[in-house]
Amino acid sequence: MFMKITPVEITNKDFKRTMRGYSTDEVDEFLDEIVEDFEALYRENASLKDKIDSFNEKLEHYASLEKTLQSTLVLAQNTADATKNQAEKEAEHILENAHAKAQGIIENSNKENERIKREYEKYRMEFMNFKMRVLNFMESQMSSFTSSSDEIERGTLGTSSLQVTGLHQMSEVKAEEPGEAETIKLEDYLDDELEIKG
Repeated sequence: MFMKITPVEITNKDFKRTMRGYSTDEVDEFLDEIVEDFEALYRENASLKDKIDSFNEKLEHYASLEKTLQSTLVLAQNTADATKNQAEKEAEHILENAHAKAQGIIENSNKENERIKREYEKYRMEFMNFKMRVLNFMESQMSSFTSSSDEIERGTLGTSSLQVTGLHQMSEVKAEEPGEAETIKLEDYLDDELEIKG
């Protein structure tokens, strides 16, 4: 507890004199010693009080600084968590879009592949049909050519007419596409079929 009495008050203190009282000189000497010691204690106490006040100010400053740092750390942690969550969401969104695009590309590629296969099979069948017609025609002509020599000799003009008719039939082939009625030349048709086969 802070001392309320001061060295000055001790020095100026007057005592009543009595007949059989203490020696005035001894009392004054003792009081001087007390005043000297008390002054030292008083100064030390005042110095300690100043130090305590200074420490309290520093403590309040550090307490305020600690609170500010804690708030800053909490804010930084919240910001980091929010940034992390946002980055994870964006990464997930990017992966989903990439997966969807890749799946779409695969599906389109498969569809295109199937379309090409169907187209190829269509032209292959057309070529096979054309080939069969040509073979049938050639077999028919060969059968006519291998007729008996007597029939050929008797029908030279007829045979020539048959050959001309057959060649004319081979030179005009109907287009295979539905709804088309135009005729195409044999050499053009063969060129197209050979290109498809190649």
